[in-house]
Parts: sequence; C-alpha cells; structure tokens
Amino acid sequence: MKIVIMNFSGNVGKSTIAAHLLKPRIPDAHVFSVESINSGADSDGIEVEKLRGKKFGSLIDSIMLLDSAIIDVGASNVEEFLKQMQQYAGSHEEFDLFIIPTLKEKKVLHDTVNTITALRQIQIPSKKIKVVFNKLDLDENPFDEFTSLFGLAKTGECSAHEKGTIYQNEVFERIKGIGKSLGDITKDETDWRQKLREAGTDEEKENAARMVAIKRLAVTANKNLDDVYSWLMK
Repeated sequence: MKIVIMNFSGNVGKSTIAAHLLKPRIPDAHVFSVESINSGADSDGIEVEKLRGKKFGSLIDSIMLLDSAIIDVGASNVEEFLKQMQQYAGSHEEFDLFIIPTLKEKKVLHDTVNTITALRQIQIPSKKIKVVFNKLDLDENPFDEFTSLFGLAKTGECSAHEKGTIYQNEVFERIKGIGKSLGDITKDETDWRQKLREAGTDEEKENAARMVAIKRLAVTANKNLDDVYSWLMK
C-alpha cells in the first residue's frame, strides 16, 4: 500500500496521520516527507526521509522498489508535487490512496475542495481520494461541520464517511514533548503507576504521572484511529 497525504492548507494533521495513524498499522512502510517549510512527521517520533516536491522523480524511483510507503506532502509542496505528477505520465498509478485531512475552518474547507479538484483534474480516480475529518470534539457531528464535503462525495468526486473522523485528543500534543509516536506509547509495557509509587524525586514523580495520563489518553486515541484506518482500507 502506497499512500499520499496532502492538502493545500497547512497544519491540518498530515504528519499526525502519517506518524500515529498509518505508520503503527503499516510498520514496514517507508515514510517520505515532501517538505520545504513546515516540519514533517519526524517531529512525531518516527524516522522520515525528507525531500522536496521537485525531487518527484527520485520519489517515484524509490517507491517503485517498496511494498509500502507513506508520503506526507507539505502544503508548500502540493502544487509542485501535482505538477511533477502530470509530467511523469501515469505516475499516479503508483499510489493506492490519497488521504485529504481537513478541519472545519472555512479556509481549510475551501482548500480541501481545491485539493480534491486538482487530483481529479489529473485523472486520479475518486475512489482513491478519501477525506479525513480532523480535530472534532466528541459532541460535534461530522455531517453538520462538513456538509460541503459530504455533498462533494455524493457527486462521486471523493469518498467521505463519518467513520473517517479523528476526534480531539490531548495525547497528540503531549507526546510531542517526549519524542515518541503513539505506536511507541502503545507498545510501552512499563507500569508507570508503580514507577510513580517508587519515584524518589519530584522530577521522577512528574514524569511518571505524565506517562500515566498519556497512556490513558492513548487508549482512546488508538480506538478512534483503528476505526478510521478500517474505513480507509475499505
């Protein structure tokens, strides 16, 4: 499976999806970050190969040799990435899925529609384009917040479903401070409550208490991401 994550808008959760949703569930996938301005998924605790949109040829050469790849395209490189894809006729066939993360803000929604339109204009099949709704509160309804995108999906331009919703969770911000991915937290078998009881210094106590909270938040986040991943792979 070779997956591209992109949106003309920045800070919509592309790197979070690469590091915390996809990589833990496709552990053998090589992660590429196509960036020139923003930081990529390497800041989320996973190993990443960085390159710019103009190096599209090198990217295609690399992924053709791989069984699985995750390509995180930064907002500042999307236009060049699409331009290069057009020049390399048929290269879009190397990619199995295009994930478009989005937020409920008006500008982001506008950019999301433009991203989908740009992909369709270069003949990307609509079934390969899936929208992921990011950072919704638990009491918010995706259908109410993303009416225009559900409407676009009904016309056959992309795929959108309420199951493709990532809900707000503090864990994503908290783990940035410890340099670990959600996958690392899930695999961590340390009994942090025991560590808290045994802690001899205030610093050790604070670290153990922080990890107890992170582990608890991670359980909820992982269940949510499991559901999103199941929908994406359908």
